[in-house]
Amino acid sequence: MRILRALIHKEFLQIIRDPSSIMIALVLPFLLILIFATAINLDNNTIETGLVIEGNRQQINDIVSAFEGSEYVKIIHYGSRKEAEKALIKGDIRSLVVLPNNFAADFMAERSPSIQVLTDASDPNIALFSSAYIQGIVATAQKIMLQMNGYDAKAGIQIEQSSWYNPELKSRHYILPNSIAIIMTLIGMLLTALVIAREWERGTMESLLTTKASKLQILLSKYIAYYCLALSSAVFCTFLSVVVFNVPFRGSFLVYLLTSSLFLFVSIGMGFIISTLTRNQFLASVAASMFGFLPAVMLSGGLFEITSMPKIIQPLTSVIPATHFVPIIKNLFMAGNIWPIIWQNSIFLLLYGLVMFALLYGITKERIE
Repeated sequence: MRILRALIHKEFLQIIRDPSSIMIALVLPFLLILIFATAINLDNNTIETGLVIEGNRQQINDIVSAFEGSEYVKIIHYGSRKEAEKALIKGDIRSLVVLPNNFAADFMAERSPSIQVLTDASDPNIALFSSAYIQGIVATAQKIMLQMNGYDAKAGIQIEQSSWYNPELKSRHYILPNSIAIIMTLIGMLLTALVIAREWERGTMESLLTTKASKLQILLSKYIAYYCLALSSAVFCTFLSVVVFNVPFRGSFLVYLLTSSLFLFVSIGMGFIISTLTRNQFLASVAASMFGFLPAVMLSGGLFEITSMPKIIQPLTSVIPATHFVPIIKNLFMAGNIWPIIWQNSIFLLLYGLVMFALLYGITKERIE
C-alpha cells in the first residue's frame, strides 16, 4: 500500500504539472456545456419573413396586424415583390408573404382569397417551421376577419406555397454541403496542426533551420503541400455529394475551387499557428479540435441557425472562418452564383488568411533556441 500511495501521489503531481490534463478534464467540458446550453437552440421562433402588400393596407389591416403581432416571425416590409425576392435570394429573409391586389375584394365577396408564400428551402427545417407559422397566423387572422365581418367560414383564405432551391425538402441537400465546410475545417487544421509539432518532436525542424532555406521558403513549402492534399479531399467530398448522393450543384465549379482555396488558406494557417505554439502533437490535436472543429460544427450556422442563438453569441460567430464559408458553399450548391454573398465572404476569408500567415511568419523562429 505504501508503494501504491506513492505512485498515486506521483500521478496527481504529474496531473498538476501537466496543464493539458486539467484542460481536457475541466476546461473542455465547461466550454462544451456552455456552448450546448447557450449557443445551440433548435427552436426557430424569430424567422425573418418578408411581407409585400400589393393592395390597400387599410382594407386588409387585420391580417397585416396578425403578421406584425406574431411572436414566431419577424416581419420585414418591402415595397415590391422584386425587392423582396432579391432579399430572399441573398438570405436576408427566409420566407416571403405576398398579399395580392384582389385579396380584400375576394374576401368581401366570399371568393376564398389567396396569399402567395415563398420559402427558402435550402434548410428544410426552417422552411417547415416558416410554413407552419404562416399557416397558423393566417388561420388566426381569418377567424378574426370572419367574426368581425360576419361572413361565412367557407370564405377561407387559400395559401399558394412555393419552395425555392430545395422543393423536395430533402435534408441531405442541406446537410452535405454544410458538412463539407466542417470536414474541410477538420482536415485543414488537424493535418497541419500536427506537422510542425511532429517535426519539433522528431528534431527535423532543427535540421531545416540549419539549411540555407529561408523561413518564407519553409512555410510556403508546407502551405503548398498541405493545400494540395486538403483541396483533393474537398474535391473528393464534393464528388461523393454530387455524383453518389445526387445533391444538386448549381454554381460554378471554378468559383467553388477559388473560394475553397481561400477557406483552406485560413484553416491551414490556423493549424500551423497551433502546431508552432504547442510543439506537441497531442496538444496540437486537442487545440485544433477545440478552436477549429467544434466551433465549425456548433457556431458556423452549418447545422444550427445563428439567428436562433442568443444575441450575445451571434457576434462571436463572425470570427469563425467556417461562418463565412458556409453561406458560399450552400449557395453554390442550392442556388448558384449569388455574387453579393460570394464577394463579401471571400474578401473576409482572404484578409483572415493573410492575417494568419503574418502571425505565423512572426512567431516562427529562424534560429534554434
